Amino acid sequence: MSFVNEFISDEDVEKYRIEEIDEKFVSNGTRARDWTIDRDRDVYLRNVAIGGGAEPELRNRMSWTLYWHGDLIVLRLDLISGGEDADGAGWAQWKLMWLNGSSGLPLHLKEQRTQILADLKDALTAYRSFGIYSREWPSYQVILEVDEGCVI
Repeated sequence: MSFVNEFISDEDVEKYRIEEIDEKFVSNGTRARDWTIDRDRDVYLRNVAIGGGAEPELRNRMSWTLYWHGDLIVLRLDLISGGEDADGAGWAQWKLMWLNGSSGLPLHLKEQRTQILADLKDALTAYRSFGIYSREWPSYQVILEVDEGCVI
């Protein structure tokens, strides 16, 4: 199976403790009830807070949770740019600013860094521009950069 965008079932809200996670994102929290999930890999990506303000550098700051094989990782991803090519293909450029505040991955996940980043990119590609609410493109590409100050 691969990543799909879907609404979160009541069972999954309970299983993954979504309401408990939401309590941590009071300011600009989305309370989103949709996610991008790969059940076979036991990985999901969920937007939990959106930056506020009129300036793009604030508005494009987003907090996400990446559930990866039993571990919850909190990310800040900034949307740098995105759009559509002349052939109709969609794309987005994201920059990973930090993981778990600025403390990076827990020690037991450090060796999995490459796979975690690959799964994050796969999830963002499936998420497209707006998860379950995304329009269809013939193809979609994600450019994922890691900020030079990001501790992984």
